[in-house]
Amino acid sequence: MGFAWKLITRELTAILEDEIAIGNECACQLRIAHKGETVVDIAVGNSGTYGSGEKIDSDSLFPLFSAGKAFLTALTWKLQEKGVISYDTKISSLWQEFNTTDKKDITVEHLLSHRAGMYLLPSGNPDLTDWDGMCRKIAAMPSRHLPGAKCHYHPLTFAWLLGHTLELAAQTPLPQLLKEEVIYPLGLENDIFFGIDAVTAKRLVPVDDLLMPQKPAWEAVLMNDPAVQRCCIPSFGGIGNAKGLVNFYRQLRGKLVSNETFDYATSKLFRSPDDPLKVNEWSKFALGLILPGFPEHPRMFCGHSGAAGTEAFYMPDYDIAFAFVKNRLNPAHPIHPVRNRISQLLQIPERVW
Repeated sequence: MGFAWKLITRELTAILEDEIAIGNECACQLRIAHKGETVVDIAVGNSGTYGSGEKIDSDSLFPLFSAGKAFLTALTWKLQEKGVISYDTKISSLWQEFNTTDKKDITVEHLLSHRAGMYLLPSGNPDLTDWDGMCRKIAAMPSRHLPGAKCHYHPLTFAWLLGHTLELAAQTPLPQLLKEEVIYPLGLENDIFFGIDAVTAKRLVPVDDLLMPQKPAWEAVLMNDPAVQRCCIPSFGGIGNAKGLVNFYRQLRGKLVSNETFDYATSKLFRSPDDPLKVNEWSKFALGLILPGFPEHPRMFCGHSGAAGTEAFYMPDYDIAFAFVKNRLNPAHPIHPVRNRISQLLQIPERVW
């Protein structure tokens, strides 16, 4: 995979500017690192909704939605390396409320691979900004199937299920764990946040729902809420930029965790033999990351996407880290035409995730 990166940058910039000009996008960042060096760094568009506001730059911040799950995943891998927890650890050994017939055999592996059967939010419009309250309510829920039996994406509950498990194992609050074990060691403290203050919020580009048939869209309501932005909810509430995502993925293997840890966690799809992939299924989970490559080579990409079209991944075969962040919602999600145009130019397979 050889590229003339300066030429490619000009062509990628033209694609993003065109998508903004025709109204498909509002603000976008695209960054690529090859063999540890930044080779593409693009930031185009405006910081306000519906195309208003000032021009963005590489330091502007965006809601990451589920792309932030990768950081909780990486924290789990690191704590596993340090012996704080193992993939076979039963949640019930740490979290007393899980010691019930239906939940006592749920393991950390099941949480990472979205096979715990606890993918629904608690009933009654729970307060997502109340960490302790959400942990209590989720712990009281039943599992929807036998632990490990099926892969069913846990879009929101992932944060509390895995995050509180790690808190209990390490006897340390999750925000502190993420900072001390992932964010600070990789030098991401200016670019990746799980909870922002008022000063940092000035850099945030809001979610834009101009193209959505029903307004306000839930994604905009959720992530444009300052109360949510202040919270550490790593299943959907991460805030960051393409620079931070690329610097995370380019350092994940071999620096944050060992090559062996990364390779094991991304070696295959972790799911039951009785639960084969469905046609066009996007949720191809290894241990916390998605492998959206070809069936014969799923590990071509290792990463995670998000609801607004954010995607970030690492390509081990080429030592390429890639991140694309945007703020305008697309009603066709998880299909994003702009991402497909980028993929066509880079001559890599399109991803629907």
